[in-house]
Amino acid sequence: MDILLAEKIQNPKGVQFENQNPGLIGALKEVTSWNSFAESLVQQFNKRGTLSEKQTFAAVAMLAKIKSKKATRDAAPEVDLSNIIDMFNKAHEAIKTPKFRYDDLIISRAPDTGVNAGALYVKINGEYAGKVKEGKWFGSQDILPKLQEIASNPLESAVAYGRKTGNCSMCGRDLTRHDSIERGIGPICASRFGL
Repeated sequence: MDILLAEKIQNPKGVQFENQNPGLIGALKEVTSWNSFAESLVQQFNKRGTLSEKQTFAAVAMLAKIKSKKATRDAAPEVDLSNIIDMFNKAHEAIKTPKFRYDDLIISRAPDTGVNAGALYVKINGEYAGKVKEGKWFGSQDILPKLQEIASNPLESAVAYGRKTGNCSMCGRDLTRHDSIERGIGPICASRFGL
């Protein structure tokens, strides 16, 4: 006898639930390796042969959110910001949370823990504007030209910011030494960022 057929005979509640919610349990099973809530729902279904109305609603909502995030991720434009990423990786060896200022942008590195580990956050005038993660930009397309300008020559961008504002583009402190003012960046930050 077919295993699936035997399972259906033994669990008529499960068959009824599957008929009313086609594909739901299968979709939950696909994400159990990284989603503990989905795993608990699948275990509940295996134990009782059904899910409550609230559990079913929560499962459908969660799967819709996962699908939406995946679509957003897939639609995010790929950008070559490798020079910025390399600069932040170098700085992260010496600084826990490095930052880079340019014009009205502040780029900072996400913590090493959490879902955005290693991503770069971008703020404009102190407000979150997007992030760079795995070579993709998640945010307003209006910001991309500025990010690409920085990526084309991070040192030149740092120098331009420093000369314009009189502050270091990395730490934000006043540049006081003549050579630092001329370079637009302090010597410690320049070495930490590999510039």
